Amino acid sequence: MATISQVGTALEECFGDSAIEANQQIRVVKRERKFTPVALATTFVLGFLNNPRATVADLAGSAAEANVDVSPQAIEKRFTPELAGFLENLFRGMTKKVVASSETLAPILERFTKVTLIDSSSVVLPESQQDRFRGTGGTNGSGKAALKLQTELDLRSGALRVDIEQGKNPDGASSRQHIAWTPGSLRIADLGYFNILVFAAIAAAKAFFLSRIQHTTIVWRNNERVGNIVSWLNQQTETMVDCWIEIGAKDRLPCRLVAWKVPLDQVSRRRCRARKEAVRRGRQATAATLAACEWTFMITNADEEQLSTKEIIVLYRARWQIELLFKRWKSISLIAELSGKNDTVQMVRLWARMCAAIIQHWLTVMVAWISKSSFSLVRLAKRVRKIADAIIAALAGYGDLLQVLARFKKVVKRTCRRDSRSKPGTLELLRNPEKLDYSLS
Repeated sequence: MATISQVGTALEECFGDSAIEANQQIRVVKRERKFTPVALATTFVLGFLNNPRATVADLAGSAAEANVDVSPQAIEKRFTPELAGFLENLFRGMTKKVVASSETLAPILERFTKVTLIDSSSVVLPESQQDRFRGTGGTNGSGKAALKLQTELDLRSGALRVDIEQGKNPDGASSRQHIAWTPGSLRIADLGYFNILVFAAIAAAKAFFLSRIQHTTIVWRNNERVGNIVSWLNQQTETMVDCWIEIGAKDRLPCRLVAWKVPLDQVSRRRCRARKEAVRRGRQATAATLAACEWTFMITNADEEQLSTKEIIVLYRARWQIELLFKRWKSISLIAELSGKNDTVQMVRLWARMCAAIIQHWLTVMVAWISKSSFSLVRLAKRVRKIADAIIAALAGYGDLLQVLARFKKVVKRTCRRDSRSKPGTLELLRNPEKLDYSLS
């Protein structure tokens, strides 16, 4: 019930004080006639939660649920730059609200105060937005205008943080690289965030890191430089390596290396991808890059008592959950779909959908972030649409919001269970790392 109360409070704040504050920053409602800031936010955000491709007629129906009698034509006139700015401010406020489960998904996660997965996802914008959100300007849909959602997901509690950055900014330069680290927490990130100085800062704060390592990184063993990581691994007789090393050319960082050779078919697939990526960048894959495809290797400062070899592998595999979060946002909430007759309509829809994506995640945490249960998060995300009208009505005073949320949780428990599989998924592996098959890693 605690998480239901959190979600209820977050929704009431969003479609209450937060909407009023957003309107004070950008006056989208200048004179309250039919629409108040709260009713406007409710109509557009929950309307697009109900249907990410909502028409003006659909939104008029959502307004009616909020006890606002307006025509589709009146809704169409609301698509203004001020509304886009209002919804953007609302989204920024929503990303600062914390909805977190008091339960832990798996015992392994209880060893840390937080288990933070960090990654980013880019959203291409209309070119008219490039003064505010500069994109890379390249081909392949990268766009002259884009924003980047720097996202942190606490795997332990489900808590989410999202920062909006310029699309052109590399992950390694994100401000999230230099936050104050919580003692006892674990940060899991991919190569885009690889930075030896950042790892040193995390260790100094008595926190932990888990990361892949650049294949060109210099390795030291027993105070002796032994070359780059791949050349040193190729000298080993074992196909699985778990040992302490130091990395860095100057300021050496002690860390634990976990590495293993991958099956030949996986090596071939990796080399194929590496060659295609090199061609995309206008060059050829180097011999060192192709040699690195034979190994998977990562580093951490957690010792053997803190995490076993299998547990390290399972935790790094769990990093994929943040990629799946982005996938649900883009395939179900359609946050990256630019649709509409002009840039203003497209931006209104984009910010409304992004607000809806946050609510989708809150409801996911409320239902799925509990121990000893396993849900299909895709089914759950689709099921969220069916609760939108009930939330609108409850917020308008035509029902009890907590009862609506409790009923939703009960229905989802019956309808969104994860199908049994022959191979263990991320949650099963987190709960029992011994189920890991190295050949699948």
